[in-house]
Amino acid sequence: MGANSTVEVPAQNVGTVLTVVAESVMTNPNSFWVLYGQHTEPTYLEDAGGGQQPQRDRALEYVQSWRVCLDIGSNIGQWTRPLAKKFQSVVCFEPNPNFRECFKRNIPEHNVVLWPYGLSDREHKATQDFNSTVMHHGDGDIDCRTLDSFGLTNVDFVKIDVDGFELPLLEGARNTLAQNDAVINIEMKRSKRPDTVNKCESILKDLGYRFAKRTKSDEVWLKP
Repeated sequence: MGANSTVEVPAQNVGTVLTVVAESVMTNPNSFWVLYGQHTEPTYLEDAGGGQQPQRDRALEYVQSWRVCLDIGSNIGQWTRPLAKKFQSVVCFEPNPNFRECFKRNIPEHNVVLWPYGLSDREHKATQDFNSTVMHHGDGDIDCRTLDSFGLTNVDFVKIDVDGFELPLLEGARNTLAQNDAVINIEMKRSKRPDTVNKCESILKDLGYRFAKRTKSDEVWLKP
């Protein structure tokens, strides 16, 4: 791994953010720094797998424009890397600082912005364990904001993987989703969180979306 540098990336209505650019020598597209359950620090794997490639490929079949993509719950960047090769810009949200450390090592692309926030229905604090993808309401060190507060436009694709925080996220994203005709790929664990899924469906339908396809636990929703 080469030395890291920083690049200033402008973002709409929120100023400029410093994004770490790793001068990576990785040649395998599935090589990633990871932080799985058994790891206590970022660990390099030559082959970390395809990072839900079937779900991603199926969802991208519905995309017709390739301007702005949102990667919400970007984790270590396994979706981000291939998305950055297709879209003009990728705006990522990852609240866990330990996953962000891996992300910065994994993603060298200059068209990627990484925001250190959880997305919710209002500004508040939350908690998250060391290498957990689950976020909890509480007086912790995670900062939460609404997606609408970023004022993003020209959004053509939204990937959502937030492990139980889908409902507050969608509540805080109503304006963004209403004003953009983005294809949405959202994890919907129907057997595990049926009440949350039903409420999320209601919001999506209110915004003019319809269900299109399910691959494993991921669902694609579109506007007609």
